[in-house]
Amino acid sequence: MEEQDDKLIKDCIAGKRKAQFQLYQKYENRMYGICLRYAKDKEEAMDILQEGFIRIFKGLHSYKKKSPLKNWMDRVMANAAIRFISKNKKIVFQENQDLEKLMKPYDSVNQQYNANEILFFINQLPIGYKTVFNMFAIEGYSHKEIGEKLNISEGTSRSQYARAKKAMQNILEKNKMI
Repeated sequence: MEEQDDKLIKDCIAGKRKAQFQLYQKYENRMYGICLRYAKDKEEAMDILQEGFIRIFKGLHSYKKKSPLKNWMDRVMANAAIRFISKNKKIVFQENQDLEKLMKPYDSVNQQYNANEILFFINQLPIGYKTVFNMFAIEGYSHKEIGEKLNISEGTSRSQYARAKKAMQNILEKNKMI
């Protein structure tokens, strides 16, 4: 960890507003990107960002320095986004139907597209698909963890992810991206 981050963390824990503002400014863009992946629009992303930074500041004392600060903050922000969605939206999950048909060898988006294009397409997914897709493909949660966090079965998580991949494939095909 950078020496600068270490001092910033100590000052934030001590409640120094200037340090909190500096930490916010340093990581705002990165954290906002995480929020955008889950939010329906920029305003909602800003609400999630605010909630996430409140959680970051409240939880900094528990940061163990085993991984880089930005990685810890990523996880806190993603969890804040998941909580926001669970609290404010009714996520509708469809039941398992022909899961094998959905499971095509299409596990990653071609790397030639930039992050904004991919984000645009992810945001076209229904909220249930989008949430599971973000949690599994981007944040790295297991289907078991997703099930626990969203109060759904592991199988539902798997099927929502498969459906999200299929929907992404259809969106990309429709836009002549693949």
